[in-house]
Formats: sequence, structure tokens, C-alpha cells
Amino acid sequence: MIAKSRPVRALLVGVALLFLLTGLVQFPFALNHDAAWHFYSAIRVLAGDRIGVDIADINPPMAMWLFSLPGLAVAGLGLSPAIAFKAFVLIVAALVFLAVRLPLTAWAGRDTPMLLLAIAATFLLLPGYHFGQREHLAALLTLPYVCLATLRSGRQPVSLGTATYAGLLAAIGICFKPYFLAVPLLVELWLALRRRDLREVVRLETLVMVAIGLVYLAAVFVFAPDYLYRVVPDAMATYSGFESGMNEILSEVAGVLLFPVLAMLFGILALRRIDPLSGAFLATATGYLLAALLQQKGWQYQIMPVALYVLAAAAVQMAFAKRFRGLIAAAIGLACAFPVLSFVWDGLSPNGTSARVFALEQVLDRPAVDSVYAFITSPRDMHPAVLQSGKTWADAYGVAIFLPAHLHALAAETRSPRQQRAIAISQAYLEDLLGRFAAAPPDILAFDAARFKLGIPNAERFDYLDFLAAYPAFEALIGSYDEIAPMGRFRLFRLR
Repeated sequence: MIAKSRPVRALLVGVALLFLLTGLVQFPFALNHDAAWHFYSAIRVLAGDRIGVDIADINPPMAMWLFSLPGLAVAGLGLSPAIAFKAFVLIVAALVFLAVRLPLTAWAGRDTPMLLLAIAATFLLLPGYHFGQREHLAALLTLPYVCLATLRSGRQPVSLGTATYAGLLAAIGICFKPYFLAVPLLVELWLALRRRDLREVVRLETLVMVAIGLVYLAAVFVFAPDYLYRVVPDAMATYSGFESGMNEILSEVAGVLLFPVLAMLFGILALRRIDPLSGAFLATATGYLLAALLQQKGWQYQIMPVALYVLAAAAVQMAFAKRFRGLIAAAIGLACAFPVLSFVWDGLSPNGTSARVFALEQVLDRPAVDSVYAFITSPRDMHPAVLQSGKTWADAYGVAIFLPAHLHALAAETRSPRQQRAIAISQAYLEDLLGRFAAAPPDILAFDAARFKLGIPNAERFDYLDFLAAYPAFEALIGSYDEIAPMGRFRLFRLR
């Protein structure tokens, strides 16, 4: 009995040290910009804002509702928003790793401690700056479901509680984005092919996932109807402005997956077969890859879950292999080390993300400043500062969401009906925004002056102030501001 308890104690110590290391890497530095915006949105919803009216995002409301949990800690205990959110992600990770320990033990036996530590290290460290992105959380939350699918493929028993819990977690993760439906589709296809029986799709965990998905959809209809009837139609007409070409997307995919694929190739050579658990992880990775390609953005964080699951598959191969373990471990280590070191280096740099966010926060964190708005197409730097300073963002949308499609349409030689609609939507949005600002001007106005502006064609030559000068309401508005010292990528204006 003492001998059996030693691996458990070693695993607990290893996981505790891993969580401590993750905290040391994450807590000193700024929160990811997208995570900051979605957390801010959740806090606004807690305060009574209506989704799709007072606060809006093109993504479904799951993130706003789930992030209300750490939002309660911020509101009730006065915790730092960034610390509260990152602690919440660590709690989610702990719940997930507890859920996968038994399935991994049933599959891997005595190799479980090494395997679980390798997977946990990958899922906690590799995200780096993207820690807490919805893709990161979705990858975590689907992990128990994928492990259970492997047990099902081997006809191993699964308890009702374990299946229900795995289905619950997976449903939450998948509901972040409709694109994530590709994940269970690929996992179920893998399981059906392995078992040669389509009836395997009907299991307790999948039934729980479907039930929660239907309840969630009903909740959106009841509690966030404006998201469906206002936000979604406008987003479908304009969000293409952020899309990238397939060559650019595939180039980003290749860069993100270089070391994970290398680790997996070493794993296949070492074991001379693909373990079923590795196969399930690769099916999941394929689902997340399909989701990333369907979004047509090629943004690094959208590809991150693919890397996580390919590395998890490589970790399985390493656990069961008798040779090349060092090569596999080195490839996994390099895949995790580069994002971590890059994140820490950026965090410590005097011109890095955290320094820029802190400098913006100092500008906003003044008694005379209550509200702020920035003309931006990416939340980078600005929204972490707004969240930390506790100031009010002066619009429902976090960025000028319709502007890229507007500008692409203006640059087109001939305009399709969809492009004409995009221009009309963006102009109506800008006119409404400027009209509201005329009645209640934000205390701080910011304009993105960086050479690269997300989604903006010919971004180096694009100037927000020149573009907005065509709107008479803007000329009247900006006349009531004084320009102050710029901060990072932003020109800043303070209300007189």
C-alpha cells in the first residue's frame, strides 16, 4: 500500500509544482487582450447590461456567462481582475486534470503520472500570452470527454458520474464557438470507425452534451435575443473584413505546428504504431484545425488547441515507448518553451505588452477619467488597461468591428450587394456612435496609430482621424478634446 501511494504523492507534488510554475509565469504579467475584453463584458453583464444592446460581441454569450464566476470574485472581494481571471483558469484546469486522472489510469496504468504531468505541462505552459483565451479553455474542457472516448473504444467501463461530468465540461467548451462542433464530430467519427458501429455515438456523455447545448441555445433565445437578431446578422455581413488568405493561414499553421508534429513523428517512430489514446487526441486536433480553418483568420491562438492535442498525442507515445523518449521529450519541451520564454521576455521588456498596458492604465486611472473609447480593430493593450483601471468602455462593441469590411468595400473596383450592405452597416454604426458621443463624450479618446492595424487594408497609410473627418459630427466632437502625450500605439485625446 505504501508503494502504491508513492506514485500518487509524486504526482501530486509534480502537479502542485507545475501549477506554482504556471502562476509564476502568468500572474506578474498583463492579461491577454481578448480574455480581458470578454471578462470585462461578463462584468458588465453582471452589472445589468443587456447582451447585444449595452454590450456586444460577435461570439456567442457563453464566455460572458461563464466568466461571470470570476466576475463575482472581483465584485465581491475587490480582487485584481487579471489575477482573478487567471486564478479561475487554473481552477478550471485543476478540475479538468482531476477528471482525466482516472481515465488515464485505466488506460496507461503505471505510466499515468508521467503522462498526466506531460499533458498538464503542455496545457498550462504552451499557451503563454494566450492563457485564458476561449480556445485554451475549450481545449481544456474537452480533454475528459476525449479520454473517455478512448476508454469507450476499448470497451472499458465508465461510471455514470464520470460520463456526466465529462459531457458537462465538454459542452461548455464547445459552446464558446459554433466552429468547435467540429471537435465532437471528428472524435465521434474516430470512435465509430474504430468500433465499426455508429450506435457508439449515443452515449451518456454525448447525450449530456446535446442536452446542455439545447438548454444553452434556449437560454440565448430567452436571455440574449438581441445577440441573435441584431449582432449575428450584422456580423455575418461584415466580419469577412478580418479574413486572411489561405496561404497566410497555412503559413501560420505550419509555424505553430512545427515542433508538435516533430514530436509526434518521433513518437510514431518510437512506438511503431499510434496508440488509441494518441489517435483520439489526433482526431481532436483535426477537429480544432478544421474549426481554425473555417474561421479563415489564421490567428495563432485559434491554432493553439491543435498544437496542444498533437503534443498530448506525442506525450502518450512517449509514455509507452521504450526508445527515443529523450527526443520526444525534447520536442515537446521546445514546443512549450518558445511560447513561455517569448511571453516572459515580452513581459519583462520595458517596451513589452505588460509595460504598455501598465502605462495606459496609469493614464486611465485618474479621478477625472470615468469613460474611455479607442478607435481600434484589435483589443490589444487597450482592453487589459480598461479592465484593470475599472473604467467604463463607452460603446457596446469592444472594437470598430464593422470598419475592416467597410474599408475593403470602399477599395473594391466594383461593389457587390454584400459590400454595399457592409458600408451601410458601418456608416450607420459610426454615425450612431458619434451621435452618442456628442451627447456624452468619453473622457479619453484613443486612436490606433500603429503601422499594422488588424483587418485594415493599406494600414500604414490609414489614419483614423483623416477617415473620420468626413463625418461632420466627428469634427465637432474632436474639437472638444486636447491631445496629450501618445502612449504606445495610441494617440490620446483628453476631454476639456
